[in-house]
Amino acid sequence: MKMGSLSAVARGLPLLAIVVAACKGGGTDVPTLTPEQVGGVYSVCSLRFIPEQGALPAANLLQTVINTNPPAPKQPPSLTLSSTEPRYQIVYTRKSDNFLQTVTGDEHLYVNQLALDLPNENQSEVVRELLLPTQLWLGFAENPKHLVTANSLVYSVRRADYARAAGITENGLADQISGTLSASFTTGACP
Repeated sequence: MKMGSLSAVARGLPLLAIVVAACKGGGTDVPTLTPEQVGGVYSVCSLRFIPEQGALPAANLLQTVINTNPPAPKQPPSLTLSSTEPRYQIVYTRKSDNFLQTVTGDEHLYVNQLALDLPNENQSEVVRELLLPTQLWLGFAENPKHLVTANSLVYSVRRADYARAAGITENGLADQISGTLSASFTTGACP
């Protein structure tokens, strides 16, 4: 009886090793992006909030909220990703009063995407003005470095913030407007 038990254990060990290796990735782990790979100063090429309700216009934030050619010495709108740690900074000049706006936070790096953690709308004027979600997922490509929204996560923004960004009145709008964000950033020239 003891011999049979040992034999069963001996036969089970290779199977157990395979299962453990599979759970750990078994050497097939695909490396994630690194801060050094994604780091750089990215121009904001497009930033649009697109309402789910097709009758409502998209809010092109580069036309209505962001001054794309601010007075010197202010810089054009940008997304900077640190090349030494998983952190980001968004900087832009508000079109209505030429006031400099910034937000910083953490980023999470994956195989070919990254996610930016943004503060919630109650903590950040930038998030409200730019109609941003609390987490922004971006696909990454190189030569030049390029980021584009990686999913179409539906989220809601305040009626007043959407109306201001879309350049329309609040009349007849629901309290919350649901939609998705379409954005692209590059370290090269915008297309």
